[in-house]
Amino acid sequence: MTSFYPAVSSRATTQLGIVRTLYQLHTDQNNINTLMEQLSTGHRISKASEDPAAAIRTFAARRQLSFREQTQANLTSADTMLSTSESTLSQAQDILNEMRGLVVESGNNLLSTEEIDANLERIKAGISKLFDLANSKFRDQYIFGGSKVNNSPLEFFGDTVRFVGNETNLDTIADYSTTLAANVTAEDAFGIRSERIVSNVDLDPSVASTTQLSILNRGDGVRTGAISFSDGVNSTEVDLASAYTLQDVVDAINASSLGPRTLKASLTTNGLRVEYLDGGSGQLRIGEVGSGSTAADLGIYNLESITSSPVVGADLNPVLTVRTKLSQLFGGTGLTAASSLQVTQGSKKYTISISGISTIEDFINRIHRSGAALKVDIDPTGRFLSVQNLESGSSLSIGENGGNLASRLGLRTMDTGTFLSDLNNGDGIEINENGDDLIFTRNDGTNLRIDLQGVQTISDVLDRINNNISNSNPATRITASLTNSGNGIVLSTPNGTQPLQLQNAGGSGAAWGLGLIPKGESEIVGTVSGSTTSIRGTDVGGVEVDGVFSTLIRLRDAIQSGSVETLPNLTASLDGDIQRMAMARGVVGARQQNIQNIKDLSSELQLTLKENESNEIDADLAQVISDLQSRQAALQASLQLMGTSLRQSLIDYL
Repeated sequence: MTSFYPAVSSRATTQLGIVRTLYQLHTDQNNINTLMEQLSTGHRISKASEDPAAAIRTFAARRQLSFREQTQANLTSADTMLSTSESTLSQAQDILNEMRGLVVESGNNLLSTEEIDANLERIKAGISKLFDLANSKFRDQYIFGGSKVNNSPLEFFGDTVRFVGNETNLDTIADYSTTLAANVTAEDAFGIRSERIVSNVDLDPSVASTTQLSILNRGDGVRTGAISFSDGVNSTEVDLASAYTLQDVVDAINASSLGPRTLKASLTTNGLRVEYLDGGSGQLRIGEVGSGSTAADLGIYNLESITSSPVVGADLNPVLTVRTKLSQLFGGTGLTAASSLQVTQGSKKYTISISGISTIEDFINRIHRSGAALKVDIDPTGRFLSVQNLESGSSLSIGENGGNLASRLGLRTMDTGTFLSDLNNGDGIEINENGDDLIFTRNDGTNLRIDLQGVQTISDVLDRINNNISNSNPATRITASLTNSGNGIVLSTPNGTQPLQLQNAGGSGAAWGLGLIPKGESEIVGTVSGSTTSIRGTDVGGVEVDGVFSTLIRLRDAIQSGSVETLPNLTASLDGDIQRMAMARGVVGARQQNIQNIKDLSSELQLTLKENESNEIDADLAQVISDLQSRQAALQASLQLMGTSLRQSLIDYL
């Protein structure tokens, strides 16, 4: 909008007239410059002070636009990585399909030696190619190694394959509160770990002064607040809202009095004990304040009954943490000092001792640093340990090393509670539906026949032998037990005129399945040692990795040894591997589709943000041109008026 500064009147001084006319000139020139700047930049404002509200809205839009542009770049990178994963998995699945056909072909007993050797080489080549694919890189990052992107996730260890990566997803920021995985893990695609060996023994840690309230009650924690104390006459409240550990609770209670008597709190092995400091008896009632539940969570709520001092709280059931001391396990009983267990992986044996360590974390680290390829952690319930085999092509077994540490921790893979259906990598044992399964020849030449119908665990097998009514004579008694070194069943008997012998009853494969007779052998004869003869069984409770490499290594070994009878099981395993690979590809496709949907939405939001930014700061060029023309006309008029006014003199008024 154009305007004119008032013309100089006849009553103004010449100096004032000059000032007023110069001001008019400068005003018009500044307005024209502003319009010229808007015309050249296309922006309505050049400084935030010109329109603070619009500037604030513009800055917010620009921040969000910058974020959207970065997430768009993130999603593009993630999509490219997933595309690489899909291409890699496609090649891997083609190899598995080829191996599937090779298994069927290898089941033909009419193959020549040359054909068998050729198939064996194809399997070895398939393992090598799959190994390379699992170690594929994208932009110098290993795509199946989890967050360990700078190191290859798989390594050859002799004839086996070890996983040394992790199973962490590579998440990228897709929105303000949304992340999206830009990879699939080696476990998802290839299968690189066994199922968890979860301890079957509750480690039942005791409480300590440093025990955090958040880990009590099996991880549910304590809802902190105030609790009340009463002796029937006097009452007091103790605020535990800021308590963090059990020691904080003890200190807060110990600083309180109930009438003339001071309260005393202490820890038992599994909870709290509250009493009077003077040691005397008397009513002591503990309750909540308001609608709180702190006393109940601490196991000392007792308003539902009249209770005298001392009040012994309930078991607080803390969960395991890496800081839990080994001496706290089993309600404070702890573990025998310097005891150890034995880990067997393939042909390698590793001894794990607890000597010189004090916490669960120390124990886990000692296992991880032993050289064995396994993963140990605390299971989700927080009361047990769990172990996983990370070496494809070998069986993981955890046994004793002269003591009972593995059994106490519940990690022994062939213990009394082990189900027979879990033996032999889940294949179990074959028994006769009707009739005997094991036939022993005792030291006097007589037979002991054992029927295993109905047994479910190793303990049942041992009991079925030890408690057999025909096995009660001390001179000929056959005793069945678990070895104290490694794993396996041991059968022993006093020496006699005949050596101890064992064979399967007709139609049964129980002795093979229990590891008492080597497969392919019809019987076994005991070994004399001192005054006893014994048969030492092998470990059949190991756990194998359920995955591509484990299956192909077993296939390689089966063809190499001519064990055609195992091929049907391997066919089923390969089918599972192919299904896993297909599922992984499906996950990749779903994530790529999700990325595309997010990118489309983000593009629309970016257009909206740019439109909003334009509405706030962009100039209306048509209006600017119109205003510029008006300003130029006003400037010209101002100059003419100024020229006329400033040329006037006294003569003009005569």
